[in-house]
Amino acid sequence: MMLKKALLWAQKVLTGKVERPRLEAEILLAHLLNCRREELILKEIEDIDFNSLKALIERRCEQEPIEYITNRVSFYDFELFIDKGALIPRPESEILVDKALELIKKHNIRKVAEIGVGSGALSIAIARHSKVDIEASDISQDAIKIAQKNINSFKLQDRIKIHKCNMAECFGNFDLLISNPPYIDPNFKLEKNVAAFEPHTALFAPNKGLAILFEILKLIKAKNIKYAACEMGYDQKEAISQKAKELNLPGKLEFYKDLAGLDRGFVYIYE
Repeated sequence: MMLKKALLWAQKVLTGKVERPRLEAEILLAHLLNCRREELILKEIEDIDFNSLKALIERRCEQEPIEYITNRVSFYDFELFIDKGALIPRPESEILVDKALELIKKHNIRKVAEIGVGSGALSIAIARHSKVDIEASDISQDAIKIAQKNINSFKLQDRIKIHKCNMAECFGNFDLLISNPPYIDPNFKLEKNVAAFEPHTALFAPNKGLAILFEILKLIKAKNIKYAACEMGYDQKEAISQKAKELNLPGKLEFYKDLAGLDRGFVYIYE
């Protein structure tokens, strides 16, 4: 089948199944041909492997995230390899990177620790825009493999070290703690494309999604951490504020919002 005809077919099949059928048809065709979307117009009369395209379209019609199908995701100002073993980085987490970079610059921070490295998106973004050294942890071996692949691709293996461990038990000394932990209530019903394909250990946490966030606050207190930046759920500000008071955290807790105006994270500073 010629590419031009295949594109029209793919668009038609995806219509009603995804929000951007034309765009996603082009993305999947470009992935199949290992070329840029812009180059498709130059290949309109070429024959393609229709069965291979059909397999990709069927996966997308089943609501598998297109990022997992193409193994590519854009984050901050670069592109990452992604697979089902790690959570797909969201645009909201780019704000967390900005907050961390602000702290690094303002307080001359040299060592950073990340809890829950996932795909490596946060650590890589921070390392690319600063001179810090980073230690990161994850409990998932699949996520660690994905993160290491990304770290190696950016030649950052000398500055970002990954450990398979829980929380921060494997870290040495550090100045700034960052994390995008699981913070979704296990009873919350997610959309099919998320619930069916993305790793639940990176999404859900006990105690209405607050368990890991509370552990991070306890860690800040126990290790006398001076700086921290952490993502959270839009409805968790009050609970986190109350927990910080219960723990008598000595520093200042400031909350920030995402682009939709929803509470999305906090920054902790103790000087």
